[in-house]
Amino acid sequence: MSTSSHMYPMSSGHDQHSYIHNSSYQKAAISSAVEKTRRCIFEKLDLQLSSDFGTFRIADFGCSIGPNTFHVAQSIIDTVKSKRLEESTENSLVPLEFQVFFNDQPTNDFNTLFRTQPLSPEREYFSVGVPGSFYGRVLPRNSIHIGHTSYTTHWLSKVPDNVCDKKSMAWNKNYIQCNNLLEEVTKAYKVQFIKDMEIFLDARAEELVPGGLMIVIGECLPDGVSLYETWQGYVMDTIGDCLMDMAKSVR
Repeated sequence: MSTSSHMYPMSSGHDQHSYIHNSSYQKAAISSAVEKTRRCIFEKLDLQLSSDFGTFRIADFGCSIGPNTFHVAQSIIDTVKSKRLEESTENSLVPLEFQVFFNDQPTNDFNTLFRTQPLSPEREYFSVGVPGSFYGRVLPRNSIHIGHTSYTTHWLSKVPDNVCDKKSMAWNKNYIQCNNLLEEVTKAYKVQFIKDMEIFLDARAEELVPGGLMIVIGECLPDGVSLYETWQGYVMDTIGDCLMDMAKSVR
């Protein structure tokens, strides 16, 4: 695999192999965090600072092609509406419109995304597609009130340079991922992750309005547990072994 930055979007279309039909794991993870997300919005979001202009803007970074991103958008909208009702008096409750920015790489299947979104008037927001890597700015400064991303930041901006270099101590021989078996490989991926997350968070800090929120949902491991000790690691290592055998068979 090349170490330069490449775009690898989720499987497009609507057939049995597409992301639409193979994203139930991600949906379950998002659903499990709904209550915590709702509580975070109620406790942390400052509506006085973030909705002065009548339009509340939400962005989902790494939206893929749905339907999970639509569930996220509607859940956030429902929570914001509930919070407004709770905090406002009848006379002070002015109409509030919602705008949702769906961000992913330029090669993402945005056609399928917008073909499968809820139809009006069921859809309570105006939709905008935003192509571009979230490892950098993709929206104007102070333009969004809530940012969201789930199961995305483990996709690094690039493969660390030295893990594909046979002369490097960090050469990831015989493996297709960082499974924590090789210390130097783990260090290389950790360095790249830190760089990427600094860029990601700096960009979101500029895009969010004062008093806004950034919600990040992702995979993690308990302290002292390595990926190769988990079922996910076992599955990926097995897939890696199969790919290695396939590559050897055509030499």
